[in-house]
Amino acid sequence: MKKSKILTEVIEDLQAREKKGFETYGTTLDRKDLTTSQWLVHLREELQDAILYLKKLEEIQNDKVY
Repeated sequence: MKKSKILTEVIEDLQAREKKGFETYGTTLDRKDLTTSQWLVHLREELQDAILYLKKLEEIQNDKVY
């Protein structure tokens, strides 16, 4: 099966993100030093950031409408 352009780009983005994370934190998601609760906190914080970005983009989009 041939990979779509989008899938190829997403894979490349994920690989770049993992590389940046390793350069920043010196580890990968294979780390074993965090509990499930700590992983959940990380996820919640990332989702909170995503909501902030979404709100900002909505504001930008709404400003363009008027």
